[in-house]
Amino acid sequence: MDCKFSRKFVKGFIILSLAVWLIGLQQCWFYSFRGTLPPHIKNIAIPIFNDRTAEFNIQQVVTDKIRLGFIKENLLKLVEEDNAQSVLYGTVLSIKDNPLVYTESSTGESVKEYRLTLQVEVEWFDKVNGKPFFKKQFTGYSEYDPTGATERTREQALQSAIGQITEDIINTILADW
Repeated sequence: MDCKFSRKFVKGFIILSLAVWLIGLQQCWFYSFRGTLPPHIKNIAIPIFNDRTAEFNIQQVVTDKIRLGFIKENLLKLVEEDNAQSVLYGTVLSIKDNPLVYTESSTGESVKEYRLTLQVEVEWFDKVNGKPFFKKQFTGYSEYDPTGATERTREQALQSAIGQITEDIINTILADW
């Protein structure tokens, strides 16, 4: 008799545990970071960034990658500036290629690896209340091989640095609320 009671108890416990787990999973299914943003902000505009560098077309590359990051994260709807409740203004401050790893050869030293460092400044502006949420500088970096001996190109390093900056901007927007 004790064995039947144990089986029923274990079976009931498993069913109850599974039901509680499924209910909890259902609640998490609808969780969103949207609730952590100011309630009056439902969208964002990201106009093309300004450029303080001599790098050709860098402002377009940075702006496009950040826009794609916002679309991918689905944090705020991306709209034109005229229809926006908030705007993310930006400036590309600098892009630098600094030697990171040197190698010795018979003709002297040569650079085996560079570090690309990208710095931008952004301001997230609340158009509804007419004031900035924040203004902050962000830095991203990545290494690349200038010789072409590996698949790590300067373009890949630039994309990686912009990806870091995009993630930091999104995290800052979420962290402030």
